[in-house]
Amino acid sequence: DILLKDNGTQFGTIANSSSDLKIISNIQDKDIIFRGNDGGTFLDALTLDMSDAGTATFNHDIKLNDNGRVKFGDGGDMSIYHNATDTYIQNATGNLIIENTLDDKDIIIKSDDGSGGTAAYITLDGSAVLTQFDKDTKHTDSVEATFGNSTDLRIAHNGTDSFITNNTGDLYFNQLADDKDILFRSDDGSGGIATYFFLDGSGTRTQFEQHSRHTDNIYAAFGSDADLRIFHDG
Repeated sequence: DILLKDNGTQFGTIANSSSDLKIISNIQDKDIIFRGNDGGTFLDALTLDMSDAGTATFNHDIKLNDNGRVKFGDGGDMSIYHNATDTYIQNATGNLIIENTLDDKDIIIKSDDGSGGTAAYITLDGSAVLTQFDKDTKHTDSVEATFGNSTDLRIAHNGTDSFITNNTGDLYFNQLADDKDILFRSDDGSGGIATYFFLDGSGTRTQFEQHSRHTDNIYAAFGSDADLRIFHDG
């Protein structure tokens, strides 16, 4: 049932014609080594380290043909493969966790930079403890960017209009740079944009750069108790 054969020209074979074929080393903590000749140099291509629970160490590249999968787990639930066009990392159970356990080091997601090279798009910065975006992000129509544990602050565009929506507490606009302003700008009616009013951080005032209009019965009030009011009733 076991046949060792050399064809005399190209290769030798071990042929098994019955049940499983096992290669067994009975010496405790000694390895099983697969060695070959790489252009005149002998290379231990694969070592089964029996002193390290049979850990397999590959000393050369590993190549799987298209659609050949590397599978992980008793049920083969996680797999990596290439289908001749695209490459996939697939998980069929539980969470898929990408983790870097080295102190103060990062996880960097890189892709083509549009100029023949590569660039970092997203960096999980382990030393600064933040997620850093190095390229623009895009949310398609009606897909919201949400903030807060209950997604109370939302920013979205629905294909026609844009929305900043807050569902709890106050909505603050803070300018923390000394003597700088908050400007509210819009179309100027002539193909450009203009400032309509701004919060003047150096002059500590609200300044209007365009006309303001109060509709009927809407008054402008002055004084802590709004004792002076100016309005038109129509």
